[in-house]
Amino acid sequence: MNEMRYDWLSDRWVIYAPHRHARPDDFDRTPASEPQSHADCPFCRGFEHETPEPTLILPQPDRESTRSTRQSEKVRYPRNDWLVRVVPNKFPAVTYGPTPIQWSLADMAVSHTAPGSDDHADAGSTGCSSLFIKRQTAGAHEVIIECPQHVDSITQLPLDHAALVFEAYRRRLIHWRARSDMKYASVFKNFGVDAGASLVHSHSQLICTNFVPSDVKRIQQRLEFFQQSNHRCYTCNMLEQELESGSRIVADSGAFVAICPFASRFPFSVSILPRRHCPRFEDCTAEELRDLAGIVQQVLTAIQAEHPRCAYNYVLQTSPFDCNVQDAFHWRLKIIPRLSKVAGFEWSSDCFINTVLPEDAAQALRMRLPGSLRPKLQACSSHSIATRASC
Repeated sequence: MNEMRYDWLSDRWVIYAPHRHARPDDFDRTPASEPQSHADCPFCRGFEHETPEPTLILPQPDRESTRSTRQSEKVRYPRNDWLVRVVPNKFPAVTYGPTPIQWSLADMAVSHTAPGSDDHADAGSTGCSSLFIKRQTAGAHEVIIECPQHVDSITQLPLDHAALVFEAYRRRLIHWRARSDMKYASVFKNFGVDAGASLVHSHSQLICTNFVPSDVKRIQQRLEFFQQSNHRCYTCNMLEQELESGSRIVADSGAFVAICPFASRFPFSVSILPRRHCPRFEDCTAEELRDLAGIVQQVLTAIQAEHPRCAYNYVLQTSPFDCNVQDAFHWRLKIIPRLSKVAGFEWSSDCFINTVLPEDAAQALRMRLPGSLRPKLQACSSHSIATRASC
C-alpha cells in the first residue's frame, strides 16, 4: 500500500509511490542546456550595453571615481568592472511606477476591500456581478547576473564570488523592503530549459510585488497560528526533530542544515535552513552568506552528480514585508530538481505523487558530499539544544 504524508505548513497531502519510478517511459528526458557560445550573450562582460543600467554592482565600486558632473544625477557604475551585476529585466512580469496605483470605483465595489489590501473578496457575500474581479498591480523584476564570464552554473564560481551573489540578494531585498508600497519579494533561479530558463549564462531573478501571493499568505497565517498556539517557531521545532531523527538530513555546515522535507512534493527536493532563528534573509551576516553559498554549491553539485545535468529551480522564501507576527517566519532556500512531470492527477487534485522517499533521496545525496558536510547522524540529538535555544 502506498504511503501518504501531510505537509502541515502548506496544508497539502503527498502520495509516495516509489514503484512508479520504474514505469515505462517513451519520452527522452531533455537535460539542462549545455553552455552555448558567448558571442551574443547579453550577460557577458563587454556586452553591458545590451542590458538596462544596473541597480547594483558588486564589489561596490569607488563612488567618488564614478560620480557624475552634477550632484543631482545618479551615480554611474563603470561598465566592465564587476563580478555580480543586478539590472532591471528587459521583459518584466511586473513594473514599478512612481505614481500610486489607480483603482476604478467598479474594482473597489466588487473587491469589498480598500485599494492595496491583500485581503480577498468575501466569497460568501459576493454576488453574480462580482465573479470577474480584476485589480491593477505593480512591482519590480530584476535579474542578478552572477558573473561576467560565460558559465552556466553557480557551482562553477569560487566560494567568495558565490557569496557575492547572495550578498546581492540581501541588498536588493533590503532596498525593496524599505518601500512602503511593496509587500513581498521572491528571489529564484531557473536552471535548464525544463525549469524555465531562457538564457544559459548563470543568473537568478527577483520579483517584488505590491501584494502577498495567496499561497505565501496562507503559509504566513499557518506559521503565525503555530507561533501563537505553541509559543515557538514552527521551523525551529521541525528542524529540531529532523536533527534528532537524522534520516532526512543531507548536509550540515554548522550555520545551515540541508534536509529532504518529510512531505516533499518532488523527488530529491532539498530545503536549506539557518540553525539561527531568522525571519528575514536580509538579516544574515557576511559569514552566514559565505557559509550558505558553500552549502548551496555542494548540495547542487551532489544533485547533479546523482542526476547529471538535471534542470532545477531554487527559491528563496523570506518573510513578507508586512508580516503581522514577524518572529513566526523562518526563512529557507528550497531546491527543486525537475526530475518528474506534473500530470493529470496533480492538476486535478493539488495532491502530488512523489516516486522517491525523502529518506532515500537524503541518503543518496549524502554519499555525494564531501566528508566535511556529511552530518554526523549519531550526534544529531545534541544539536537540538542549540536549536531550541534560538527560538
